[in-house]
Amino acid sequence: MGHFLSVVFQTVRRNLFVFTFIVLVLVSAKWMRSEWMQVQGIVKEVPALRAVQGELNDHQATVAQRIARQVEQLSGATVQQLDEQIRVLDKDIRLQQRELDKVALADGIVEHVRQHAMRGAEIELRRQAKAHLVALRAHLVVLGNRQAALDRLGQLRLVHVKIYAAYQNRQQELERSQAVGGLLVHVPFTEPYKRVQRLERAVNDLRTANRTAYKDFLAQQALLERLSLPAPMAAFRVDEQRLAMISAPLRERLHTAQGMAARNHLWQAYQAVRPVLPVAVGVLIGWWLVPAAIRTFFYFVLAPLAARRPAIVIGKTQGRTQGKAPASPSANAQRARHSSVISAVSQNVVLAAGDDMLIRPDYCQSQPAGLNVTTKLLFSWRHWLTSIAAHLWMLKRIRPMRPADVVVSATVDALDEVALIELAEGEAIVLQPRGLVGIVCKGGQRPTIRSHWRLGTLHAWLTLQLRYLAFEGPVTLIVKGCRGVRLESAVSGRTISQDATLGFSVNAMYATVRADPFVPYLRGRQPLFYDKFSGQDAYFLYEEVPRNTRPGGQQHNPLEVVLDVGLKAFGI
Repeated sequence: MGHFLSVVFQTVRRNLFVFTFIVLVLVSAKWMRSEWMQVQGIVKEVPALRAVQGELNDHQATVAQRIARQVEQLSGATVQQLDEQIRVLDKDIRLQQRELDKVALADGIVEHVRQHAMRGAEIELRRQAKAHLVALRAHLVVLGNRQAALDRLGQLRLVHVKIYAAYQNRQQELERSQAVGGLLVHVPFTEPYKRVQRLERAVNDLRTANRTAYKDFLAQQALLERLSLPAPMAAFRVDEQRLAMISAPLRERLHTAQGMAARNHLWQAYQAVRPVLPVAVGVLIGWWLVPAAIRTFFYFVLAPLAARRPAIVIGKTQGRTQGKAPASPSANAQRARHSSVISAVSQNVVLAAGDDMLIRPDYCQSQPAGLNVTTKLLFSWRHWLTSIAAHLWMLKRIRPMRPADVVVSATVDALDEVALIELAEGEAIVLQPRGLVGIVCKGGQRPTIRSHWRLGTLHAWLTLQLRYLAFEGPVTLIVKGCRGVRLESAVSGRTISQDATLGFSVNAMYATVRADPFVPYLRGRQPLFYDKFSGQDAYFLYEEVPRNTRPGGQQHNPLEVVLDVGLKAFGI
């Protein structure tokens, strides 16, 4: 029952987790879609609206300058000319208004706003120009009416002066006639009387005419005073405030789009990375092209040059015995001709009385009870750095007083196999300390370890290995290798991956050769160089699977990579 409830609980929990995950995905997808649609709208609308804003400003400035020049040219026009230009402006305004009414929202919000702003600015500028011309016409009419009234006043003044002069002449003539006629001017039917009466009637008529002319003059003068001189007309200036009201919808739409962009996280992220996008694209292109160019140069120039350089030979013979070279191939050289696999999951090492065995504790699987086992701090105090870097420290030291069998096997790494390399007296092998896990010395004789520097050869610099460590017998080396260790003869010349090489005999001719074909190297699927070994009675040692090709074997930390390169340069 408990198991059933546990299964039910796990099933419900798993399905509830899946259901929750699906809900979160759907909600996130909806939010992402909304954000993305906003980004698409912002990307299309904000730059377009900004461009329209700039285009509108330029268009308004151009049209305003053109209309201002046209109005300025009409500053000295007549009323008839102004009426004709006003009719032209009315016609243009009606035409622009009809075109504005045809603008549909289906053309897009940006185009709709653009057309409204553009044509609205055209209409507003023409309306302002028309209003200025109408005011100018009224000013001209007022000026024309006042001039006519002023001319009429001058005429009335001349008439009054002429009548008043005639009145004065008749008045003087009447006075002379009265003085000459004497008393007869009062006697009816006499000639002086008739002349005086006639002159009196003429004087009275001229007096009346003079009063009338003077009244007309005063009336015209009062009318002229009422027709005051109008203020001078100011030059045409565009009303920027009224013009700004036309572009208000465009500014509001741009402000709305910018506010939407300020609240959109995706758009803010895009704005943050947009300035560096061209540089990033250039870096990305360089990231792909520069290594490819370098690889191409190395493959077609550097590698053929290295292949023509002389090979590295550590020693002329396999070893030295009292200053004499061995007369026949060593046991390892003969062994390499017949069998290449020399490793196994475990090896049985037979120790004679007095032998000395140094081995890493994690490779000593079993040993007889009662052996004298001690600890040796370093494999070699002379090569203390090499011993520490190759994990050859805190070693187990076994010195049996009687024959004993020790089983050697990897107890930590299941892929490691071990091999026994027996070096006779006078035989030597170049070995990378990373593959060494222990040694067996006969009769307590410690092997000789010699350092060989090769700074003057291109092969050493290309492989970044400038120092080689040679182990001279008599000694038995316990070597480990991933998935096994192979020993092969180099008589006919052999090539192998540099990462798999563990060692080679000192008389081997060691060189680097270019790896073929080119495309796998260009893609990083294979190295540029392989190790090449050749030579009479020469052999080399390698592991089945290079250790750094295993999962976790590749170093990604830059400091670890630099450290590995430095250790390799010192032959460690």
